[in-house]
Amino acid sequence: MLPNRRGQWLIVLFVAGCLLFGFPLMALFNQPQLAVGVPITVLYLFSIWFVVIGLTWLIHERRN
Repeated sequence: MLPNRRGQWLIVLFVAGCLLFGFPLMALFNQPQLAVGVPITVLYLFSIWFVVIGLTWLIHERRN
């Protein structure tokens, strides 16, 4: 992947991460319910965190 293109994807990922960790979406998942024995808020935070880290790794590891 071209360095310029890689930078663009990282900026898109950063903005998406900011939106996903922002107040409106966090408020949607702030429920006192459990999913698989884990609070929904914690499950959402760790899931999105894992996805953002994984996508960052994929962007950096692609070679063309």
